[in-house]
Amino acid sequence: MIKKFFGALIAIIFLIAPITYAAALPTVAVLPFHKKAAVSAELTLEDEDYAAELVNEHLTNSGRFDVVDREYLSEALREQAFGLSGAVDPNTAAQMGKIVGAKYIVVGSINGLSLVNKVGKVVGVGGKSFKVVAHISARMVEVETGRVILASSGKGESTAHRIEAPLRLIRIGTEDISQEQVYDAIDKATAELSKKMLSNMDNRG
Repeated sequence: MIKKFFGALIAIIFLIAPITYAAALPTVAVLPFHKKAAVSAELTLEDEDYAAELVNEHLTNSGRFDVVDREYLSEALREQAFGLSGAVDPNTAAQMGKIVGAKYIVVGSINGLSLVNKVGKVVGVGGKSFKVVAHISARMVEVETGRVILASSGKGESTAHRIEAPLRLIRIGTEDISQEQVYDAIDKATAELSKKMLSNMDNRG
């Protein structure tokens, strides 16, 4: 009888353990990023919130945080008349975090989005490369104190090539910078940023 009791108790503990672990994860909310620096004239950034979406995804996939749903975050802050555009200072970020029950809140910015053109020539054939460079930074704010506990940055590059035969009879590759190339550079920058942020969390213990 006692063996059966302890067996049932152990089974219950194993069932509850994952729930307890999930509840113990710190809650984090990622605010929309804002554009802090000018974008090169040849480029466009149709969705500035794309960077925040990617950071949100990286933090979710890390399994280290309980990440606040972005639609819920937007709706909750809108109801409290908080604007989601433009820079947010740590104190305001902390207030936003309390509304959605977050322990931490992430604020960030796109610090630069630039285009680098290079012209080359190989055996009479002209070529051009188009490199988009993205610089992104983010801070993690502790909601309870309003302190910035982490600051990370990331850089991403995306290069496309165009090769032209003599007299421009043949053209291979991209002629114009696509929005996909811009997003690819931002994707790489946010991946680097998120990796640094998680590493810094580990170093904090």
